Amino acid sequence: MKLRVLYGRSLSEDKTARRRKLRVILLSGIAVYFPFLLIIYLVFLETRVIFLTLIGLLASVVSVPVALYAYAKGFGRPLVEIWRERPDEMKWFSLKIGFLYAFALYWMILGIVEFLFGYHAFRAALISFVAAAVARDGFEIGYLRAREEKNRRTIFPDGRPIGELFQKAPGWNTIFILSAILIGGAAGAILGPVLKNSLHQTLAVGAVVGLMATLAYVWFLPSLPEVVSLVRFFIWPGLTMACTYFLILAYLLRVIFQVPLSPALDLAILTAACSGWMTLESLFLGFLKREADLSEKPLQGEAAPTA
Repeated sequence: MKLRVLYGRSLSEDKTARRRKLRVILLSGIAVYFPFLLIIYLVFLETRVIFLTLIGLLASVVSVPVALYAYAKGFGRPLVEIWRERPDEMKWFSLKIGFLYAFALYWMILGIVEFLFGYHAFRAALISFVAAAVARDGFEIGYLRAREEKNRRTIFPDGRPIGELFQKAPGWNTIFILSAILIGGAAGAILGPVLKNSLHQTLAVGAVVGLMATLAYVWFLPSLPEVVSLVRFFIWPGLTMACTYFLILAYLLRVIFQVPLSPALDLAILTAACSGWMTLESLFLGFLKREADLSEKPLQGEAAPTA
């Protein structure tokens, strides 16, 4: 989310880099397909939950070199040199983007395949989507990291921990997040007995949480954005990422852990969790966007440059 909302413009304007990114994505997706055909065959006899978990862990392990390869391509230098210069950063990058991000993507894709399309068989092609997404973000982070002024970024993509958010109006931020959780939980409890179809649940949760995420995003902004910008943010990342988080959490709760809950309580928990998650991230996005916009404006009273 941070890559797209705050830094997406610089990469989108570089057509050469966009073509290179597309090649990296395609090569990464193809490269992991055939090894996973063998891996799936070797663990096929395990029970379904163990089978799915093992595949997810293996997919995450395989995604680590994919992320590093894409990062180096985006950065424009050999990986050995980059690792030698900033080993701590690359280790953290490998863990967060290569492993943890890939693991989350894996469950999201399974949620799409099973919940939305009712397809219960696993295929190696699913891992290709995970690898492609990891390669895309790895390339973009490397690209931005190489072009940051004086290479001041120390941790991708910008070295700004989410804890900074609570240095500004911590009480109001906490109230905002707790309110979003309560509202989301109440909406889920009401909709749970009504919505039986997983697709309808996903869209409903996405709409409710996406709206709260949009409100959270504009909370820190110095002025209300134009309607077009608000609608764009609501669609992505608001609605889209809320649906993504719902699919991840729903798949884990319902399929992996198989927690027996009533429809109302089930959807209430999932909607509340998505609301808190998205609201926290959207508040942080608004906070960073506000600081970025203010830093671009000349200081009050500063003389305008003359020719």
